[in-house]
Amino acid sequence: MLVGEVLKIFGAGGELIAKINEPVFENCGEPVFIRIDGLWVPFYFKLFEPHGKRVKIIFENMESKELAEELVGKKMFSQPEILHESASEPSSLMRFTVIDSKLGNLGQVEEVFDYPGNPCVGIVINGKQVLIPLNGIEKLELRKKLIYTTIPEGLLEL
Repeated sequence: MLVGEVLKIFGAGGELIAKINEPVFENCGEPVFIRIDGLWVPFYFKLFEPHGKRVKIIFENMESKELAEELVGKKMFSQPEILHESASEPSSLMRFTVIDSKLGNLGQVEEVFDYPGNPCVGIVINGKQVLIPLNGIEKLELRKKLIYTTIPEGLLEL
């Protein structure tokens, strides 16, 4: 989901002014993701000071005007948007480990299938390829390359 857009620099210490979309993004403990050179990069807030639909922000490790300038004009997304876009870019989810809430570690993503309305990742379980729908993903940890999900009952028996 599109969270907002970085509008301009506000000071010399990496402060930025961003436009926040409705409903107001309130989960500032979670990262937002910005696409830089074709890659999704997570940014954590060091400062998040709302002013209506605008917000004064500083991202961790971006406390200089020069670094912050690189983000002006960039859109900020939450994880669901990344999941959707990742489905159309197979290399971005390749080798992620799929963790089921009941069964634990299911294996690594070997393929990504961009079926309209139902993108899936393919993993091999007991020598058989199983397709896991991306729509059911509960959490994605980019740094650890983990996908958390609860697979639909009976899926492994197909």
